[in-house]
Amino acid sequence: MKDMYTNEAPFFTTVGVKDFAPVGEGVINFKDILAVKDIAGMKYMIVEQDQSRDMDFFGDINKSITNLTTKILV
Repeated sequence: MKDMYTNEAPFFTTVGVKDFAPVGEGVINFKDILAVKDIAGMKYMIVEQDQSRDMDFFGDINKSITNLTTKILV
């Protein structure tokens, strides 16, 4: 799972993109996406944080997990 702070083209690539956000902090509507996870056959959720605006990768992953468990999956 990846989130973005801004909603700018191009949407088909992440090459050169530097505005990745922790899951639940950006513009991606994960609540709606995950509402159909069972229909889609989703088995796993993996948070990928290979870029960080503040270079705090583990802090961003922690925010993602907190957002998933307290805002998105509830």
